[in-house]
Amino acid sequence: MISVDIEGKAFGATRILAPLKFSVQAGETVALLGPSGVGKTSLLRIIAGLDEAYTGRVERPDALAMVFQEPTLLNWRSALENITLVTNVAPQVAASAMADVGLAGKETLFPAQLSLGQRRRLALARAFSIKPDLLIMDEPFASLDQERVTEMLALSRDLIAANGCTTLFVTHSQAEADMLADRLLRLDGQPATLSET
Repeated sequence: MISVDIEGKAFGATRILAPLKFSVQAGETVALLGPSGVGKTSLLRIIAGLDEAYTGRVERPDALAMVFQEPTLLNWRSALENITLVTNVAPQVAASAMADVGLAGKETLFPAQLSLGQRRRLALARAFSIKPDLLIMDEPFASLDQERVTEMLALSRDLIAANGCTTLFVTHSQAEADMLADRLLRLDGQPATLSET
């Protein structure tokens, strides 16, 4: 499903990623752990195709969705439009995706009218509305209290299982990784190397 063979990534003279190689099988959920600033987000951006300034090769499916650290919503558009305008799915598909994450009835609200937890749910709905083959999540539960994190983990696990998508997600939390992932990878060092835990 995903094949990553990166020879290196640098910002100027600073090497961020050392050579690393791994694959993720179809339907597998893999957690990527590591300290802040080690290069986890850089790696995800390469895999998602958002950063092409690296040496190496990445094979991934075309149908992919990404959930960023922040919900990255259009504040001047309704919740429903935050899905339809970005993904080009039909309004009824977007409304169904919102219902799947517990946001039924909130279609006309703007992001500022939603709590942080609801905005994160909307970001999940947007990702799953396109029925991705690959879901990439970059610390999707950051800034939430533990009760909301537990809810979001359970919701994400259920949505991943229902959609059968391959998932790669970054977290600082071993507990989150243990709950959601089939396999754990750790990124560490300068430049960062990868190990399986």
